[in-house]
Amino acid sequence: MLVVRTVKVPIHYDITTHKLSILDSLTARTTYGVWTWSELFKKHGLKGSYADRRRFYEQVKAEAKLGSLTQCCFDTAAWMWRSYHESHKAWRRNVAVAQRENDRRWLRKLLRREPQEPFTNGMQRKVPIWFDNRFGTIEQSKRIKLCSYVARVSTLRRGKLTIPLNPAKHHLALLEQGTVKSFQLVKRDGKYCVHVKVEFQVPDQPVYAVRGIDLGVKRLIASVMLRPNQPLRSSGFTIQTDGLKRDRLNRLEKQIAELQQARKWEPLKRLRHKRLRVGEQYDRLAAKHVAATSQNCLVVVGYPKGIKYENFKGNDKAGLRKILARWTYGREIRYIHEECVKQGIPSEAPEESWSSRTCHRCGSRHSERIMQSVFHCWSCELVYNADYNAAINIGSRFMPKATTRQATDDLAYARNEQAREIVACEPRSPHPFIGGS
Repeated sequence: MLVVRTVKVPIHYDITTHKLSILDSLTARTTYGVWTWSELFKKHGLKGSYADRRRFYEQVKAEAKLGSLTQCCFDTAAWMWRSYHESHKAWRRNVAVAQRENDRRWLRKLLRREPQEPFTNGMQRKVPIWFDNRFGTIEQSKRIKLCSYVARVSTLRRGKLTIPLNPAKHHLALLEQGTVKSFQLVKRDGKYCVHVKVEFQVPDQPVYAVRGIDLGVKRLIASVMLRPNQPLRSSGFTIQTDGLKRDRLNRLEKQIAELQQARKWEPLKRLRHKRLRVGEQYDRLAAKHVAATSQNCLVVVGYPKGIKYENFKGNDKAGLRKILARWTYGREIRYIHEECVKQGIPSEAPEESWSSRTCHRCGSRHSERIMQSVFHCWSCELVYNADYNAAINIGSRFMPKATTRQATDDLAYARNEQAREIVACEPRSPHPFIGGS
């Protein structure tokens, strides 16, 4: 398996101010070059093709004085406009749905969230470009005792600028394991770092089963192991909770609130990014556990696309929005994919639409939630754990076929007799006045 990863390596703290000034000048000029290309995209409606680049190449090269870096600036501008068109297309689709359903409140929110064109608010921050082997390299330093790796960047003058890097142990392992393809110079919060794109080979693992994963707020990860033409086993059901993560974040937020009330600003500055680091640490540990228990499996993680976008302010679901605000499902999916890639485990992230409301045994959507974690199907009278039911539906979409299954939509694994062992609850009557509440 060919794997491409991006490594964020900070620049060494002992870099000279003269080199920093050269970096500031170089990144400012490349940002101006990207802005110049962006204006041409906006004015002439360019599509990002080779003919578009050849048509205005000499003009931008003379105006921005970038030399051969003009091509890199064009690639970055083309990527920005391509992303804008894709997000704007999705926005127009949501607006059409809101108009069709006559949902005025959601429509007002959508109109405020219209994606903006690149550089709508001007050049407020520097835009990084990718340097390939023609304009810069990442090399192992042999003569410099200060650092083990350096970045050599082609300036707009003669010669190259040598930038000392400060890689950590995991950075060094990736740089030594793979091949450097390109890198970026990124400046955030007044500090420079280098984003290095590394390509390396990982031996593929044979796939004998599918692990379906449903992400949740209260239960972090619910996973089910699905094997072709085999019934589900109790050992294939796993639950990971995030109680330690929530407890740590709650204590940290309480500490921050006390410092804010006491107006102790210096300790607050030291805790500025600690919440983010704590959350990332626990999400990374959960992803490593998934990869470690998914040998010879295809990992399928349900992606709850649009769940935060649709739960906007003013939709009478304030409690749900408060819970979703702390749900980092995007980061969890990315970490699971990265950890699986390290071990050669294939992974997918399909949309999980209707997975929580579809019965995995009969395929019916005529269902209810007896409790938050209990699923009941009115068609086949299945009572099941809701998280496991969703995980089975997510993973079984990648199974070869559904056996003993009458439904055809939302292909799901059907040979499952574990319902009685997982939950034992009395379903509610379909009529509100018959058979209890």
